[in-house]
Amino acid sequence: MLTKYELWNLKLPLIPPRSHLYHIEPVGIGTPLVESLTGYVTRLAEAHCLPPGVLMERELTPVFNKTYGSNNLHKIYPFTGALNGTGIMAADLRQALQILTLRNDLQFLTLLTWSELLPSRNLLRSIRAWCPSCYEERRTTSQLVFEHLLWSLDVVKVCPYHQQKLSQKCPHCYQTNYVLAWRSRPGYCSKCLNWLGMPLDTQISPHQNLEEHDLEFEIWIAQSVGELLAKAPYLTPLPLKDSIAKALCSYVSQVAEGNVAAFARQLQIPRNTVWVWCKGENQPSIKALLQICYCLKISLLDFLIQGVKSANSFQAVQLLPLQSKPQTRASAKSFDANKVKQNLEAVLESNDSPSPSMEEVARRLECDRRTIFKHFPNLCHAISAKYLNDRKAILLRNVKQSCDEVRRITLSLHNQGVYPSEARVSEQMSMPGYLRYREVRTALQEIQCQLGKC
Repeated sequence: MLTKYELWNLKLPLIPPRSHLYHIEPVGIGTPLVESLTGYVTRLAEAHCLPPGVLMERELTPVFNKTYGSNNLHKIYPFTGALNGTGIMAADLRQALQILTLRNDLQFLTLLTWSELLPSRNLLRSIRAWCPSCYEERRTTSQLVFEHLLWSLDVVKVCPYHQQKLSQKCPHCYQTNYVLAWRSRPGYCSKCLNWLGMPLDTQISPHQNLEEHDLEFEIWIAQSVGELLAKAPYLTPLPLKDSIAKALCSYVSQVAEGNVAAFARQLQIPRNTVWVWCKGENQPSIKALLQICYCLKISLLDFLIQGVKSANSFQAVQLLPLQSKPQTRASAKSFDANKVKQNLEAVLESNDSPSPSMEEVARRLECDRRTIFKHFPNLCHAISAKYLNDRKAILLRNVKQSCDEVRRITLSLHNQGVYPSEARVSEQMSMPGYLRYREVRTALQEIQCQLGKC
């Protein structure tokens, strides 16, 4: 008697490819609150329990353009703002992350969508900026803290949601941060590692030394740029390079009857500059575009998108010339030479370590550094020399400490039966950045050889 059996499908199931790094979803794509690509790197590093510097050096540089090899990685930190921009650095990082995470939407964390229209000059900040209230609000409501792409644009000076100026100096150590640093972390200072948020019950004047008209203009700029970032994933087709020239020519025709000089005069922009823009021989900066759009009473997004539409779709507008601000001469500050001299001498006699730099001394005295140097060049030279000597001593001490730490960590990993690779050792170091120094790497290689691991 025959027995019937259920048919089995012997084909191997289709298993999707696995990413090398976590397939973390970016925050805010399609909204003005979209995350920056450098901020995504810091969150990705945090998810892997690594400093961003280690992640960049160990995982990203092998698939990066050779220009950013591990030996040169520390040199690009002052220029990491460009990683959120329109150029080759942003494209390379996006491609490397796409390979490692298998995400195909990371270009929207940069300005690459607008690379044909926005020139790189004065486009991005070279140092990190943030809104303390945004940080605090997200942390107190248990939301994910992240870095906004909006904050990386140099033209954006205020938070459009809290209507306050963006911060650029840590309130604890008074230092600026690179856009991406070795120990970057969302919401925290990369220098002193303290929280950068501000308690929500702290009263902040939304004006912060801004006139009402200026504040309104700055908020409008932030909102217009936010609209631009939000639209990026939905643009089909992408605007072409000649879109701006076509839009300008159409507005010159409709608003100034084709008179470029009259149009430029109403915009308070040099005639020859506008002429070159209309010819498409040069592209206006994002700051100039925003000034034009503010005068024309249209958003930056509408201006750029209308550049690929027919001229008949434009509506006649009435120009709103920007108000010229009266030039007021700042009153000269009094310079108390005796007081300054006493403070300089006190700095030299102090045993504080590290000794402050002349820039820090000038900031404390609320005086211009060049003015102080003009009056007391010898004292200034002595303070600078003391500062450099202290920094050198600190460096040597930290290098020695890192060498000892490397030996201790390597021995501990070996005793646990774990291979003491450079990556594993750096994960446990208090100052992993010091692995770039020859003495520390030599110490690691020596202890590895002693343990038979070289």
